[in-house]
Amino acid sequence: MLKNQDAETMMRDARAMQAEAVRLMDAGDWRDAAGKGWLGVRNATAALVLEVAGEENATSRTISSGLRKVAQERGGEYAELRKLWGTFAHYLHSEAFYDGVYTADLPEMVREVADYIRRAEALAG
Repeated sequence: MLKNQDAETMMRDARAMQAEAVRLMDAGDWRDAAGKGWLGVRNATAALVLEVAGEENATSRTISSGLRKVAQERGGEYAELRKLWGTFAHYLHSEAFYDGVYTADLPEMVREVADYIRRAEALAG
């Protein structure tokens, strides 16, 4: 459990979004699954930045900036998470959800959001 209650709420929401993404993917709704998966990544990252840096970020752009700052300050696992953020942003958010591009690895990527959320939560805690 995270110390900051708002961060904890965001992390719970991230897990709920990821579970919904998997449900949608299993139902064949890959585009919405990608969108929900992205929301899981986004909310987990916002929670991490709030917990670690004390910065509340309302948009994906400011969340990204906050994560970049934390990754530069702390390096290691935080820097690796930042790279994963970029991968999910590109494939789930931009390509699959907005552009409607399906790739064979999309179901796996949607499921990998759970790993991202666990990593973000561990780094936040």
